[in-house]
Amino acid sequence: MQINWRISMNKLLILCSALALSACVVPHPYTSTEYQKYKQSDLKVPNQPYPIRLEGEFERNGKSFPKVNPALTKAAKIALNGTKIVTVDPQAQNSLKIHANNIANIGGAVGNGIKTGLTFGLAGSTVQDYYQFYCSYSDGKKELNRSEFNHAIVTTIGLTSTPKELTPHSNLDQAFISVTKDIVVNCLGDLQNKGFLLPETANTHTGSN
Repeated sequence: MQINWRISMNKLLILCSALALSACVVPHPYTSTEYQKYKQSDLKVPNQPYPIRLEGEFERNGKSFPKVNPALTKAAKIALNGTKIVTVDPQAQNSLKIHANNIANIGGAVGNGIKTGLTFGLAGSTVQDYYQFYCSYSDGKKELNRSEFNHAIVTTIGLTSTPKELTPHSNLDQAFISVTKDIVVNCLGDLQNKGFLLPETANTHTGSN
């Protein structure tokens, strides 16, 4: 009976150690408000939202990465509909293309750390993924406006200090959704400053719906 107890305790200690080590490699993502050119409260909401066709395109280090296109498009759609300025309609004449290029350090210390697993987490690391976005607004015949924006996700892994003045997110998916929302608001802010997608009394462009 005594031997069985010791074996059980050893198993418990091993399990606890494994869980503790696993916690070390859980990524903790953060974003910064410094990339917010506009806040949603800066936008002017029309009486009726403008229908637009949405297209999302994702690249990693300048190369097409289509498996992320649905996630980008979904996040952008939720953000766009939430502004009440536009409503996403696949049949709309006017379109908004949101293109994202993730500048990721896959081949450097980040990639090596992920390959080595727990060692990377125990050492503690901070990774910054940069994103280059552009938004293209078209009327079905020609491009009416193009804006470019930058953003980033900072991720801490392992035993490292928490970045100051950054907004924490529960996981990387939520961080990416937050980044996409910031970009959508920036896009709409620029478009409205150019006279597009404004309330009718303030609309300076004919056919800008």
